[in-house]
Amino acid sequence: MTGTVTISLELELGWGVTRFGMLDKISPGRERETTRLDALLDRCALSDVPITFNVVGHLLLAECDGHHEGPYPDDWWDIDPGSSVYEAPKFYAPDLVEAIRESPTPHEICTHTFSHIECAEVPEETVAHDLRTAHAAHERFGLDDVVSLVPPRHSTPPRDVLREVGIETVRVPHYRSSEFGDPRTPLHKLREIITGPHPVAEPHLVDGVVETYSPVYKTLAAEYLPLGEYDTHPAYRWIPTSVGKRLHRRYHRRALDRAVETGGHVHFWSHLYDIATDEQWPQIDALLADIGERVERGELEVKTMAELNRDVRRELEGPTTAEERPDVVELPETTAGPAEATDERPEAVERRPEVVEDRPNVADEQPTVTR
Repeated sequence: MTGTVTISLELELGWGVTRFGMLDKISPGRERETTRLDALLDRCALSDVPITFNVVGHLLLAECDGHHEGPYPDDWWDIDPGSSVYEAPKFYAPDLVEAIRESPTPHEICTHTFSHIECAEVPEETVAHDLRTAHAAHERFGLDDVVSLVPPRHSTPPRDVLREVGIETVRVPHYRSSEFGDPRTPLHKLREIITGPHPVAEPHLVDGVVETYSPVYKTLAAEYLPLGEYDTHPAYRWIPTSVGKRLHRRYHRRALDRAVETGGHVHFWSHLYDIATDEQWPQIDALLADIGERVERGELEVKTMAELNRDVRRELEGPTTAEERPDVVELPETTAGPAEATDERPEAVERRPEVVEDRPNVADEQPTVTR
């Protein structure tokens, strides 16, 4: 059987950690994160593995004054340095997004909201405004329309808001799927993290939004190895690093095996800063190579979140273009005049996707960071 795999990587940098006093989890000047992204893009190109990069919209900016309009809490923007990518590269990263866009692999660049807002913890009008602001930032940068959202801290916004702002697919913790439930005890969760199995769960259309499921714990990176600039979490320090690496590699292999055996879908995720360590990278590099080899053998397909969304909707709604419908046959052209053609069957017109006009490449106007 042919399984499906999706990888989503959160590009949030300082926006995801500074409110919790963890800005030091990111390397000075985010140098290690920049270097790791380069290596990741190279491996993806070599193995032809596209990734969904979910980006905090503020990182698309090259600079700002730290003031942003909207119905936010009074102190919400206190963490904004109000400077530029040169002075505060943990809060501005147009160079990283440009590197993703320039990659030969067709990666998806979707949203992680504009300001890493926890969508279920604020009023709906705040969520809607923040997502619209993210859409606008993508448009100014010259990126494709945003259809996918990875909510910060797994805090899923109301579905009516998602539909209102044009979000069509969202990553959701697997225990919210009808196929799973919460781990029975903390010990069961610990066992799942260390030994698996990684959940296999098909995407579903729920209230007009396609859900793709992954664990709340990281699966592209390993929780029981060093993450970012931090040492291994105390709960896992009883596991020797060498053993942790082997467990990590086995977890990935078993997840792919299950996808192939069941014809199901697995979704790995992590943050960019989590994989910027020497302890995490070898297993991730091996995973991407393994995926590429299995794709060549016809065992796996790699889908971005946008592609999952497209496939789920096509399956439910049926083909919508003449190109996809076998019953629509394009007739040869006729030179007959209008009177002669009245008895002829009208020529079938092939419906083509709407062509979006090229947008200006705003990234070219932004300062360039030495990578």
